[in-house]
Amino acid sequence: MTRFLRIRNNIHFRRYFDAVHPVFWPVLFWQLGRFFKWMRAEQLSEVLFEITWWGGVRIHIIGDKLAAPSPFAPTKPRWDDPVWASDVPVYVLGPIELSACHALILPRACGGGGIPHRGMTEGALTPNPNTS
Repeated sequence: MTRFLRIRNNIHFRRYFDAVHPVFWPVLFWQLGRFFKWMRAEQLSEVLFEITWWGGVRIHIIGDKLAAPSPFAPTKPRWDDPVWASDVPVYVLGPIELSACHALILPRACGGGGIPHRGMTEGALTPNPNTS
């Protein structure tokens, strides 16, 4: 019953139930279920249909079938595709030494925050505690 009420109150199906007498709402519910199941089985994109006052569904025009994706179609772009390109130049660091590079990337290796002008973070160079 809750599924029926959910479909009846849906904004897309409300106009169909408004066109049918309330006595025949279960018929319309059943007919719409069969109709959409048939559309999925046939893999149709569009169908022009009519709803009668007693809940019947009449099909007038059948649209095209959905295009089946090719199993050989690439799902991702090739590696030489420009979509993978970046605006960052290849040689970004310039003449920066390797230790300065580690200071920017690995802050613990240089003793804390890694930013020289701000100083060290609290507890960056504290000795390891004796846990024995």
